[in-house]
Amino acid sequence: MRKLIAKILALALVLALISPSQIFAQTVAKSIDVVQTINIEISSEGTFVFQGTPRDNVGKPKDGSNTEVYVFDLRLEKILENNGKVVVRFKGGNGNGLSKNVKTYANANAVTDPTFNGELELAKITDLYYQQSCLDNKLIISFGKLDFASNFTGNRYSKDKNAQFITSIFNGDKIIEAPAQRVALNLSCALSNIFDLSYGYYTTKTDHIDSDGVNALQLTYKPSKKGNYKLYVWSNNTLHYSCNDLSKKSGTYGFGISADHEVSKLLGVFGRFSWKDPSVTTYDTKNNKYMVTPTSSWDLGLQIQGSVWSRGNDTVGFAVGQMYGPHDYSNISATYKNGAETEFEFYYRIGVNKHLGITPAVQYFINPSGGNAGLKHNVFVAGIRTRFDF
Repeated sequence: MRKLIAKILALALVLALISPSQIFAQTVAKSIDVVQTINIEISSEGTFVFQGTPRDNVGKPKDGSNTEVYVFDLRLEKILENNGKVVVRFKGGNGNGLSKNVKTYANANAVTDPTFNGELELAKITDLYYQQSCLDNKLIISFGKLDFASNFTGNRYSKDKNAQFITSIFNGDKIIEAPAQRVALNLSCALSNIFDLSYGYYTTKTDHIDSDGVNALQLTYKPSKKGNYKLYVWSNNTLHYSCNDLSKKSGTYGFGISADHEVSKLLGVFGRFSWKDPSVTTYDTKNNKYMVTPTSSWDLGLQIQGSVWSRGNDTVGFAVGQMYGPHDYSNISATYKNGAETEFEFYYRIGVNKHLGITPAVQYFINPSGGNAGLKHNVFVAGIRTRFDF
């Protein structure tokens, strides 16, 4: 049986690497009957996003723009008899959103994915790992290609970019310097009924493994099923340039706080704060310039269930946040402004049925990129997102 599983997974990996998504999808569809006979759990979803802005802020003054993006996600999971499991996840899609025409610290469309490759629709492996539960599930060990955000900094009401908030700051920590999906080792330990401790090491290079990776340590306090309160610290040992002396190089570090709380069955609230060392920067070899990335942020929001107005499958979300650029970067560029960008988002998710949700959303960015955008005006974005699972 295990040999059969290994063969199917190996075939899927090869197809994901060499085949367009259409061919891959057809192959998977033909294999579903075989997969089901060996009790592999399959989950999948597709998301379409249509967004537009009446006024861009990049380049010369001009009219607004609109874009479309679609992504798909396929997850295969096999529970093993020794309290272990194997997970393989494929993602792909098309489109890069408004990023070319709208310059902001927080991405207006977080659904856009680093697996995209121009106009190609390649299915790529984003997760490929083995997980083992030990000591009556008090210790969980995961090894393989892992998604950092799925294991650290999570927040119940602001984590799913395909169904909740679409502005990047409202669905994860965007200050932390961690690779999205890399070869990694995660350890999660239940210290008690109310405290969990997690540690992770993620590689940052694809050609070799060394000490340049990302270390993360997270303590979760959960006094009840209604709340989760997380404190995490991290370090990235990849060499960065000192903004005060570009001849000096070092790693960087930061910390964050993430909390969510269920006030009632109809109302949930969340908050997040994140910070990293503002005295260092990285160099963009592709564009031959030093990078300006935010070094601190905060966000607050709420989620309301539609049962309040007799629409039990609907959800409303509202959030506000700010992102701050690196103050010390002014030593590199005399034209740099270290102001704060303020973000707002409001969405209404219409639960058409248990498999389909349609979400209109509006976003507003004040002082985009802290005043460093090409055109100095605020940006309004409106869009609609459709998500279905099958």
